[in-house]
Amino acid sequence: MLKEAISSVLVDRLPHDLAVALGSLTESWSAVSVPWMLGGSCALLVQEVELDRLPRDIDIYADIHAAKLLHAHSPGVSIDQQQVDRSGSYVSLLSHYELEGFPVELVGGFEVLCDGALYRLEVERLLWSAGIQLDLENTSLRLMPLSHELLFNLLRNRPDRYQAIANVMKRDPQRHIGILKQLLVSNIWNKEQLGKLGELLPWPELHSFIRMSNEI
Repeated sequence: MLKEAISSVLVDRLPHDLAVALGSLTESWSAVSVPWMLGGSCALLVQEVELDRLPRDIDIYADIHAAKLLHAHSPGVSIDQQQVDRSGSYVSLLSHYELEGFPVELVGGFEVLCDGALYRLEVERLLWSAGIQLDLENTSLRLMPLSHELLFNLLRNRPDRYQAIANVMKRDPQRHIGILKQLLVSNIWNKEQLGKLGELLPWPELHSFIRMSNEI
């Protein structure tokens, strides 16, 4: 059984038209009983991460089986057919839509392989129970945990993003340390990535965990 959200955040950080589009998206998939999560700049903004510009698109993440079912109930206008996409280090089941004037990207079974690291996105098994609930006007959705966003931006070498995310995570270590350790254990990382993570988050529990990982 999927766990309830650990807390809620306010939607008023989002532009009104984007919040309306997210509400329409959630209603479109209300009859599809599979977990999916909002990620990218939308999820970062409402979790108080500083961005250099407002979100201009909607990024949705799901496991492969869930993405197939969601695509069968396309939100808004379907732009393309769902297909396996490999772009550089990324592999996923990808499809695109337009909803209320916003581009929507549905990413299923996302994987990153780079520099000896392998990161697999597992929504139902790992991320869903750690996601914060975002309450919209008549519905709600789940946000990707900041721990995922931090690791993903480390992998794609986006210091502007991972530094801003780490600054927010440092305000409440206990909220984030559990899922962060799960993501580290469930995936493969190189020593440089783990070292950078330790610099960003000066948490004794995390540093002990990283030392143990390096000794294995």
